[in-house]
Amino acid sequence: MAQLDEKSLQNQIKSGQLSNLYYFCGSDLVAVENCVRRMIKAVGGAENVTRLDGQNLDLNQLAEEIELCPMFAEYNCIQIHDCNAETLRENDRKFLLEIIKQVSGQTILIFDVTGFDIYGGKTGKNKKPTAKNKKLIDYILKAGTVCFCEPKSVSQIATEIISGAKKQGCMIERPAAMALAMQCNSQTLMIQNELNKLCAYVNGGVITEQLIYDMVTPQLETTVYALTTAILKRKASDALKVVEELLALRVEMPYLMAVVSGCLIDIQRASAARKAGKTVQDVMSDFNYQFSFAVERSFRDSMGETPEHITECLNLLCEAEKKMHSGTVDERVLFEKTVIEMLRK
Repeated sequence: MAQLDEKSLQNQIKSGQLSNLYYFCGSDLVAVENCVRRMIKAVGGAENVTRLDGQNLDLNQLAEEIELCPMFAEYNCIQIHDCNAETLRENDRKFLLEIIKQVSGQTILIFDVTGFDIYGGKTGKNKKPTAKNKKLIDYILKAGTVCFCEPKSVSQIATEIISGAKKQGCMIERPAAMALAMQCNSQTLMIQNELNKLCAYVNGGVITEQLIYDMVTPQLETTVYALTTAILKRKASDALKVVEELLALRVEMPYLMAVVSGCLIDIQRASAARKAGKTVQDVMSDFNYQFSFAVERSFRDSMGETPEHITECLNLLCEAEKKMHSGTVDERVLFEKTVIEMLRK
């Protein structure tokens, strides 16, 4: 019937033209959960949904459930969470397909996958679900709706920002749209809120890149990432400027150091992957990243870096954390001193 993305699914729900069968899967687990949440809302809420464990699926119970008529709701909605067709016996797979054939009328059957890799470890643009799961998906696709939720790149998000600004009568160039995505760390809700604010400010005019830097407060992770790249490139003045910005935020020091370590680890993974001839998709799959943005950024900024250099910086952070937890120290001074030591590596 239809293979949709998350946005197209939202439009389908708004139109009221719901399918009887749905299958939600993909590498972007947050998006998969969002799709399920929208469907549950569309059928009247969680109290109107029968949720079955796909890993211990009772097919006889399922066959009975789909025959029920809704008493106090418009739909009889059944959600099957994490049903892996690869683990079902042949007879059970055939029985499941027979059950799916019977779904019609006011019954909606939803499959969603977040607990196992539907692709079986495969990566790259041409990856496909494992054979038996693909057979189930193709079967559902004939009569229902399938939604593959894959992480969006900064470029894709920028395209959506440009379109969103245009709908509000404003204009934004692609470099500015990409800057907005990065300032918001690719977080959809924050991007929408900031775009609405910028459109109201320019009132039908042009949103420039400079305006974004002036008006959009970067996420903590974005500011920390600017610090880590300045450290690795040994740009002392840039690094110390960012340190002042971070200290002004009055973030608890253990959390701040943990975020710095996380950014360094992202770049270290990218550096090691680049050295081994691996791709962004490989890293996303191996380390379960939900969004491609952080990995793409780390690959870009790992050029010329070595995992060994990053390890030295991480060791300094580790020593600083030990000192912070072992006795009374001035945390701000300790953080500044650690940054300076990393710049010297």
